[in-house]
Amino acid sequence: MSKGGATSTTWPSGSSWSSGDTKVIRVPVAIADEVLAWARLRDSGKAVLHGNTDDGQEIIVKAIAAYIELRRCSRHANQHTRDKEFDISARTWDELRRFKAMVQREPQKLGLKNK
Repeated sequence: MSKGGATSTTWPSGSSWSSGDTKVIRVPVAIADEVLAWARLRDSGKAVLHGNTDDGQEIIVKAIAAYIELRRCSRHANQHTRDKEFDISARTWDELRRFKAMVQREPQKLGLKNK
């Protein structure tokens, strides 16, 4: 006997998610809204990195700067480098410099929006 009212089979067909089928998951109540918001952004195709909805360009440039600083701090002085400053103009840094330049000058080639 039907009790009436809306059930899961009486909703209009189709999903509001563009990625396809959905799945019920359990998440802590304290972060449920954040997880759902992230999932909606991800489903809509917007780039999301650690809660930032930036286009990614600034995030990547900051990450490169942080990486260079990390390498600078972890450098151990020896007899050849004791009095030298940390130098990223060496050939071993060429690809990182090219990547950084591309992020800054031609972000569309990497799928990033241009500011």
